Amino acid sequence: MSRDDNIIKYDNAMGFADEVFDGMDWYSVDSPNVELNGLYWRKSGEGFRRIPMEAKISEGVDSIAWNTAGVMLRFKTNSPDINVNVKLRNTFRMYHMAHTGIMGFDIYVGSGSSKFYAGGTRFDFNQDEYNVKVNRPFSEQKMREFTLHFPLYSGVEYFRLGITKGSVLERPSAWVDSRPVVVYGTSIQQGGCASRPGMCHTNQMSRLLNRPFINLAFSGSAKGEPQMAELIAQIKNPAMYILDYDANALCDGLEETLPVFIDILRKSHFETPILLVSKVPYVEDFLDEPEYSEERLRYTTIHLNELKRRRDSGDKNIHFLDGFSLYGNDPSECAVDGCHSTDLGFYMLSGKMAPVIERILTK
Repeated sequence: MSRDDNIIKYDNAMGFADEVFDGMDWYSVDSPNVELNGLYWRKSGEGFRRIPMEAKISEGVDSIAWNTAGVMLRFKTNSPDINVNVKLRNTFRMYHMAHTGIMGFDIYVGSGSSKFYAGGTRFDFNQDEYNVKVNRPFSEQKMREFTLHFPLYSGVEYFRLGITKGSVLERPSAWVDSRPVVVYGTSIQQGGCASRPGMCHTNQMSRLLNRPFINLAFSGSAKGEPQMAELIAQIKNPAMYILDYDANALCDGLEETLPVFIDILRKSHFETPILLVSKVPYVEDFLDEPEYSEERLRYTTIHLNELKRRRDSGDKNIHFLDGFSLYGNDPSECAVDGCHSTDLGFYMLSGKMAPVIERILTK
């Protein structure tokens, strides 16, 4: 059987092309009038790492920390075209996740909680460097606000933002609350397996709530280490902590680490709300009649016991959200492999979690 793998011959919309550099003004993430979010420890001129450069947690965390999940660049411009010129690093190519999510950028236009998808990068996924348009060009030149989401499962070694030569670049509008929501979790929280970065539920919830999020999720490697808790506790004035790492720690690990993890956070942030989230349903949970398995019951019991113990001791700012309910009534449509979320899964997660976060933060 002959093989014909060049779909561009039949559908040009499936193709890509690097752009020229001419006609663009170029900016870094450290340029005036752009706002970089999601890299709390980064200093101007440093690389893109989600934990401090010198931090050592585990082999998995130390490597995956270079992935730019949850990182976003916000700005205003009247440019009709927006380019990104990037060189990637630490890229994890996978069989079940789109390269546009692994190593692409996408962009939203609008401010506050009214932000709309405006385009994404089209590139050769066999290469680690590209210079391409990220938006669908606007016919009218006027000031607009943009949010550019960075790759979920790649690092960024080099980045430049390109706007049409002579265009204006201005600061974005203020968040409703500049305190970050800090999320610690697993591959799902990192964005596996969203089709593009903006579909990761932490990015979706940032748009829905008009709040900054710090994504500290490390695929397969969120084991609740006390060193990680110590790092997270360094974040000044967080709005909330979300701890969602059941699937990596497993039952024994969760039972052992959760009390210590929270104790460390509470030493520095004794009134910051903490939301405990149990893992989403996996295929084994819904193949037959959906029901609580013995293992899932144990996860939930660990969370509830910790919740009760702390509430009884006077900590009223700790909460629990049952992950079993987060995919709604049809969880089998929400995972690409019976585990990791599809875009629908992330849409369900953000739709269920965002109101809980908002209720806790505004009570």
